Amino acid sequence: MQWKLATLFRKDPEREQYHKEFAADLDRQLNTWTRIASAIAVFAWLGFALDTDRKLHPEFPELIFFRLGLTVLGLVVFGLSFVPTFREHGALMLKILVSYVMFATAFFTGRIADDPNYVSGLQIVVMIPIAAPVVFRLFLALEFVSAAIFIGSVLYHKPNLSTPAAAYSMNNLLLSYIIALAFTFMLDRIRFSSFLKTKKIELKNAEIEAQIRRIHELKTQQDGDYFLTSQLLYPLSLNEAESSSVEIEFLTEQKKKFHFRKWQSEIGGDISSASTVVLRGRKHVAFINGDAMGKSIQGAGGAIVLGTVFKSFLHRSKNNEASQFLFPEQWLRDCYEELHHVMVSFDGRMLVSAVIGLVDVENGFLYYINAEHPWLVLLRDGVATFIDNELTLRKIGMPENDELLRVRVFQLLNGDQVFVGSDGRDDIAIWQDGLDQPVINTDETLFLRVIEKTGGDLHKIREELARIGEITDDLSLVRIRYDGSTVASHQRDLAVLKKHALGRDYAAAIAELEQLYRQEPRNPAIVYELALAHFRMKNFARAAVFGEEYCDYDPTDLGMIYMVSRALKSCAGSERSLLKRAADYGERLILREPLSLHGLINLADIYRRLGRRDKAEKLLRKAESFAPENRAVKKLRSLLDQPVLA
Repeated sequence: MQWKLATLFRKDPEREQYHKEFAADLDRQLNTWTRIASAIAVFAWLGFALDTDRKLHPEFPELIFFRLGLTVLGLVVFGLSFVPTFREHGALMLKILVSYVMFATAFFTGRIADDPNYVSGLQIVVMIPIAAPVVFRLFLALEFVSAAIFIGSVLYHKPNLSTPAAAYSMNNLLLSYIIALAFTFMLDRIRFSSFLKTKKIELKNAEIEAQIRRIHELKTQQDGDYFLTSQLLYPLSLNEAESSSVEIEFLTEQKKKFHFRKWQSEIGGDISSASTVVLRGRKHVAFINGDAMGKSIQGAGGAIVLGTVFKSFLHRSKNNEASQFLFPEQWLRDCYEELHHVMVSFDGRMLVSAVIGLVDVENGFLYYINAEHPWLVLLRDGVATFIDNELTLRKIGMPENDELLRVRVFQLLNGDQVFVGSDGRDDIAIWQDGLDQPVINTDETLFLRVIEKTGGDLHKIREELARIGEITDDLSLVRIRYDGSTVASHQRDLAVLKKHALGRDYAAAIAELEQLYRQEPRNPAIVYELALAHFRMKNFARAAVFGEEYCDYDPTDLGMIYMVSRALKSCAGSERSLLKRAADYGERLILREPLSLHGLINLADIYRRLGRRDKAEKLLRKAESFAPENRAVKKLRSLLDQPVLA
């Protein structure tokens, strides 16, 4: 607790770095209030000056000068706000106005501090700067000077503060100062946090825009400029995957060819990249195949941004310990969101279709996201088929695309080959008899036949496509070959559980399974039955242990992933680490089955217990959209609608 309080008041290096810019930003906000605040000041105290003060305190005739002083000052500030020379100093004039209100009120309230009505007025004035966007140091100065003036006025004029009413109003005034300080302290940090996020976004956008401006400058040049761009693309398009069981091969042929000095080169919007990452102690090959919108230099600009962000994300994954504890589904989601948030900042002027994927080196499990890219192709036993059967996600950079995100999965077998490619593989101009012009191919299965004919050799595929017709677009192909073991086949016939099911003697089933587990500790079927039996016995901690072990054997089993999340949630109590693990498994399910009602309800409830009400609300609204009458949905809605206790 002491450490947390210490960090709250510790100097923030970023606060020092951006102090002047933050103050200037607050002044710009304050400047927009000048006219309305000064107009309010003109009339705020007139009623008191002309009527109320004379009735309540005829012994204090000087009070009218304080009241009219605010009116005069408000008129001056309001008038100067229309003068161009003074308009830019509106924030300063408004600070002077607020200072006058606070100091004047503190002085005359101190003189008649035995009147609770006027003390309550000072309480209101003390709260005014809370809403004003001013730096915390200035607020502190205003509050402390105000308090000092009030105390000085009380000591000098000696009003009668011995009555219960006076003591009560003094207590309220003290609370007003404390509350004002606390709220302003929090608001100051919220304002700075918002400013810092905006600043960092501006810096990041400025960096990206600088890259784009550089690319646009290259567009005005000729072959030398194209050559430079092709050199920028080269280090972003490397195959750095290292695995004995997963073989990655690229073929990229950009449509724009050019000659520069002694070099022949090409430029376009297609890009492929691969590397190796470790997630939760398991080695994975990460890859991307992207096709940026536009031809030659425009497409190359998108490819450079895509490659840069992807390489940066890979670098952080390898060097950030927290990233290495992500599940593959979460890693793909974070990678996609980072790419998408950068691309969407270009307001639709830079869209990219892409496949982003991970291959588990140990068991050949393929995870991938397809953002409006041509379907993946599997070559197994000489037969080529599409892995995908539908596209739900639009191009990267398309606004409001996050809701459609879905991680797809596929189990590779030994010797399987998977092909990922841009639409250049299908956009073949084919000459047909009786026509004066070639026709663009519309048969997606043509690529399947080409793969089968060539046996999956990338260079032969390119030659065969060129033989069939003219390749009219950038062409990029990625071949992934898996030569390793897969998830051991096993039958989950639940033999032990079935034997004891009629008598519901799950304890006997567990005892028998535990004995089998000691004999065959790595038998997935036994682990599966143990997880299920413990879950039925409500031994949630043990169910989670065996369930997590089984998920390592078979990541395809969404039912087990869901059960593990439920088990971890049930045994977590108030233990946040267990709830976070439950959320991780819950997210795996939702990322692969976004419309799973039970998954949505479960994950929403976990985030509710974690205090992440924003995420819980978002998930629950999705569940309500297609099952509003579901009992679990209604129950969770009632829990979320309950007020949060301080």
